[in-house]
Parts: sequence; C-alpha cells; structure tokens
Amino acid sequence: MSPNIDNPAFLLQLLVGGLTNGALYALVALAVVLVYKTTSHINLAQGEMATLGAFVVFALTQQGVQVWIAIAIALVVSFVFGAGVERGLIRPLEKRGIFPVVLATLALFLIINAVIAIIWGTQPVPAPEPFPREIEDKIDVLVGPPPFFITYVALGILAVLVLLLVGLWLLLEKTKLGLGYRAVAANREAAEVMGIPVGRMFMFGWGIAGALGTLAAALVAETAGTLDFNSMASILIFGLAAATLGGFDSVPGAAVGGLALGLIMAFVPGLFTFIEGDLSLVIALIVVLVVLLVRPQGLFGTKTLERV
Repeated sequence: MSPNIDNPAFLLQLLVGGLTNGALYALVALAVVLVYKTTSHINLAQGEMATLGAFVVFALTQQGVQVWIAIAIALVVSFVFGAGVERGLIRPLEKRGIFPVVLATLALFLIINAVIAIIWGTQPVPAPEPFPREIEDKIDVLVGPPPFFITYVALGILAVLVLLLVGLWLLLEKTKLGLGYRAVAANREAAEVMGIPVGRMFMFGWGIAGALGTLAAALVAETAGTLDFNSMASILIFGLAAATLGGFDSVPGAAVGGLALGLIMAFVPGLFTFIEGDLSLVIALIVVLVVLLVRPQGLFGTKTLERV
C-alpha cells in the first residue's frame, strides 16, 4: 500500500485527477453511445474524426482566430462531417450487414490518420488552450505539505462535462428533435411508421457524436500539452471501456462509466504501489472483462431479451 494513504492532499489529488481524466473518457463514451443508440454500430474511426476536428481548431488558432470561436467552428464542421459519413458511407453499407460497416469505419480510421499526417505531419504541434494552464492558474486548497490545488484546466473540463450533460438532457428531453431521436433509438420500425424521419435521426446522432469527439480531443490535447495524429488512439479505448461499464445504450451511463473508470485508474495504481509502470490500458481492459462477465449490459444499459 502507498505510504500516503492517510494523507488528505494525496487522496484529493487522486480524486481530482481521476475525475478530470474520467470526464474526458465520458465525452468520448457519449460520442460512442449516441451513435450506437440509433444505428447499433460502433464507430472505430471516432477517435480519428475527433483528432481531425482538434487539428481544425489548431489550424484556425494559427490564423489568429480566438480559441473558443475556433472550437465552435470546428464543432459545426465535425457535426457536418459526422452526418455526412453516416449518409454517404454507413447507410449504403448497412444494407449489406454489420461486417461491411465495421470494415468501413476501420478504413476511415486509417484514411483520416494518414490525411492528418500528410497535412500537419507526424510531429506534435502546440495544443489549443481553451483554459489557462500556466503554473499560477490554479486554486490552492491545502497549503501542505504536501499542498493540494485544483487547476483551471481540471475545473474547466469538469464544467464542460456538466454543461454538456445538461445541454444533452434539454435537447433529448425537451425538443421535438430529441423526441424523434429517442423514438428511433427505442424502436426504429415503430418510429418509421409514425412518420419520424429515421434517416435524419441517424445523421443527427453521428453529427452530435462527431462534435462531441472534437470537443473531447481539444481538451485531451490541452491536458497533454501537445497535439499529434495519434492523440486519441488510447483515449478511444478508454472511451469504449467507459461505454461498456456504463452501458452502450445509456447516455447517463456513459458519463457515470467515464467518471468511474477515471477514478479506478487513478486510485488503483495510486494506492497499490506494487503496480508499477503505465498499466492504465491493462486496468481499463480488466474493468471491461469484469463488466462483460458480471453485467454484460453495463451499469445502466438495457438487457436485451430474445423471444424463442
């Protein structure tokens, strides 16, 4: 066990770090879930689409555009791109089965990755900075020793997740567009009979997922300090693990799963010092295996019933 297990500052640092990383995993998990709820597909190119959006933010800021305006533009571009991918690529292939769709998203992953490398190169570039991240940009909580403080970046990421969840709730629960999306997610055939434009709802889900992924990639880049063509490779795995933990058909589950996974990956190696090296990916995969064995539908997912 860690010798600092009784140190409040150490435990609080693990808590804040876990919640911050968990919020990033939750954003990616939300993107995955919003696609899966309507189309029952997992977009393997979600991470690369998000990275492309983050590079759009980078390119705009290099031209002097204010960072939040650049993010807003990139979100719109990513929404259109995500909706276009569903309409032009996924929908025609969906009629041929699930396997062609999986291959298409994998091919899209490789294509976008190569395009990013060709345009911006393979070397890291400075990350956009939506939030202040200098040494003095923090709130001191405990003077220590050791001290405990919360950075503006951590507060900003957590605030973005909260605002996003509230916005999604209002969109899905209080608007006709959200009602149509939920109807298609609940029963595609019944929604189509009721006159709901199912195809548009598919495009809406993919578009929102694309925008969420771009927002997540921009925040991931700021926490890392740099942005490169592989920035979202591991984060996508953690996002998938969070979606598995929370439930692939549950928006609240994606958020809870992301935060829970972040806390697990912070406290397990932090408290158990015999776990050496960077085993975060291993921990995430173990969590996935445990969930699949104990509760395959996730914490908040719906259990599928088949009539025989």
